[in-house]
Order: sequence, then C-alpha cells, then structure tokens
Amino acid sequence: MKRGNDSLLELRNIYKSFRNNNGELRVLEDVSLKLREGEIVALVGPSGCGKTTLLNIISGLLFPDRGELSFREGLRLGYIFQEPRLLPWKSVEANIAFVQENFLGEVEGKQIRERLLERTGLLDYREAYPAQLSGGMKQRLEMVRALAIRPELLLMDEPFKSLDIGLKYQLQELLLEEYGREKFGIFLITHDPEEAVLLADRVIILSEKPTGIRREILLDLPRAERSLKNEEIYSKFEEILELII
Repeated sequence: MKRGNDSLLELRNIYKSFRNNNGELRVLEDVSLKLREGEIVALVGPSGCGKTTLLNIISGLLFPDRGELSFREGLRLGYIFQEPRLLPWKSVEANIAFVQENFLGEVEGKQIRERLLERTGLLDYREAYPAQLSGGMKQRLEMVRALAIRPELLLMDEPFKSLDIGLKYQLQELLLEEYGREKFGIFLITHDPEEAVLLADRVIILSEKPTGIRREILLDLPRAERSLKNEEIYSKFEEILELII
C-alpha cells in the first residue's frame, strides 16, 4: 500500500441521536470528513462529545440516523478499543490467528504473528490465556491483534490512556514502525493534545454535543522532527488544548 490522495473513507452529513429518559439526545450533527490513504488523523474533543460514537459508526458497530459513509472497496479495517476485547477461551496466539483467518494465508499469518509477538515481548506467552496476562500485556495483545491483519484503515479509541508512560511510548513506537512498513490510514481518538501533535498529520477538533467539527489543524513537520520544544508544534499543542478545555 502506498500513500496517495485517494480517499479510504468519506463521511457526509452524519447525524446520530439516542433515546433516553428525557427524550432525544443529539450526539452527532452534520459531521463530514475524509481520510486519505496513508493519513493519520487524530480526533480530539471534550469528554463525552461523541468521539467513540463516530468511530463506531465508521466501523459499522452503529448506524447513523442520516448521512452517508463511503469506503474504498474491500477496505480491510482494524479496531483497537479502549479496553481489550480479547476472546478469553483462546490463547494469546489463537486470539491473533482467529482475526487473521479471513484476511491472510496460514504462512503469512504465522510470520506476522511471530514478528509482532517477539516485538512486543509476548512470544513466551503465546500459549497463555487473557486471564493470565497483566493489563499492559492485554493492551499489547489488543494492538498486535489489530496490526496482524495488515489493516488498510486502523481505528484506535484512546488505546494508550490507561498505560504507564513507558509502555505508552513503546506501543506508540510500534504503531509508527508498522505504519512505516504498511502506510495504512489511522483514525486515532485521543484526549491528549501532545499525542495528537506528535502522531497525526491532521487533528480534527470536535465541539460539545450535538457534536460537529470545530476546527482542523494540519501538521506538516516530519514526525521524526516533532517535539514540544519545537515552537511550531508547541503552538499547535496550545491551540488544541485551549479548544478542548
């Protein structure tokens, strides 16, 4: 897969509401956006504004009330949830092999499993079950499972928020390594403006409910050169922070 201008995904005028005891709760209102091939987009916004709802609509777990979604034909989609959704009756390796079955041949799938398990320090735990893993190990496995299908679009719902800082940086490094290898598109929900400016090509800032797009911020500086010590990056960090507080 090569990075280009072709759209992997386009949302047009998406509306979504839920019923509650007080009637209708409008969550998303007239949300339109595109994700280009090989682009990393970070979604930030106030807590509870509908970021996860939007990701669930993209993934097909929810349906919009109105609006249209279009995907590139045959798009291979991976999803990393806030909390690991592992199959408790399958071993570490079997959890990965299970999601690979519909996408990869046995030989290719095994090669990828071996590489990612070794890279994340899980190789010696391949026969263990999720209940035997620590929280950090489960989150590593959750990321490995999503990456192991060679996704063309990866959805990430705050996957780093409950991790200690060392593991957080390790998994971010792994993500960028795999991104450099495959150039898949990424939609990343984050509550962390620093994470957004260090990882994304574009940051979409969402408003309070009913949620729309408040602003988009482009980040042109190569990721390897980004730091909050850089004046341009720090300025965009401050802009995002001011808009979501």
